[in-house]
Amino acid sequence: MPGKYDKLQQQFLCCYPVKKMAWSTVKLPLNWEDQQELIAATCGHPMNKRYPVRRSYLEAFLKQLMHLLRDQEDVHDDIYSSLCGPMGDNPGSTGTSSSYGYKHYLLEPGVHITLRESKSFVSEGTTGLCTWEAALALADYLLQHRDLVVGKNIVELGAGAGLVGILLKLPALELKTGQVLLTDGSEPCVQLMRENIALNFVDKPSEERPQAEQLNWDAVNEFPWHSHAETDLLLAADVIYDDSQFDALLRALDYLYTRRGSRLETLLASTVRNMDTLHKFMTQLGLNGYKVTPCANVSACASHFCRDHTAAVQIISIRR
Repeated sequence: MPGKYDKLQQQFLCCYPVKKMAWSTVKLPLNWEDQQELIAATCGHPMNKRYPVRRSYLEAFLKQLMHLLRDQEDVHDDIYSSLCGPMGDNPGSTGTSSSYGYKHYLLEPGVHITLRESKSFVSEGTTGLCTWEAALALADYLLQHRDLVVGKNIVELGAGAGLVGILLKLPALELKTGQVLLTDGSEPCVQLMRENIALNFVDKPSEERPQAEQLNWDAVNEFPWHSHAETDLLLAADVIYDDSQFDALLRALDYLYTRRGSRLETLLASTVRNMDTLHKFMTQLGLNGYKVTPCANVSACASHFCRDHTAAVQIISIRR
């Protein structure tokens, strides 16, 4: 039976912006039991107890909740104890405990992905240590078009914290993919992906998990491709925000398409920050003999993720 605070729970656990949360679902005044239920669904959720969201987010959430309850005489002790509780952020092997927190993406009843992510968009010299909007949009698209991944051996470029690749192999989703290889040029990203894979595939043998390896686009021909299955589908999210990377990415694509030809397809998701940058990359794809087809985004009502649908994300299919 769905709980009355399910939406707030989903938003809290994935650190959705506090000001944009579904506060309208909270019917005031909140009696003692309702306050207790709301806290139990969010801060007190077992996943948050074990792998806590970042402390600054928890505080912002509780302060917003207290503001909502400002006209009530009785505020539950659990709210104050959550605010004054121990500092969360379990330390891990990547970076310090203070610079990382967890996010939990609830996809459907009983199905979730837990990721350890950097609190900063830019950290350790890379932007890949947290999940970006385009990765959520691409994951949504693949969940709505499952036929694209059935039986396919998949490689993700610039996989960052690993959300999309982990989703593809999650047993509960039964997407029936072949091998899934997550790659990134950043060693800290690869280490973080491996931690997140271990977090989501406890007791699963290696052949049932995605793999994570470092791949430098400038040295794509030096990668041990013979150790992996032939690629059927390439995925990439938010990898073309910097036009200084275009040449290296195009060379990597050329190498992989030369190996696989018309049997290879790429799905590229990009948050539209600068139309000129996006247009420049599309033009270069055309000049290099690629055919680009726009893909329809998943609507907000059909989305599996709490994400900002006002942020424009373009997904394209690339073939040769």
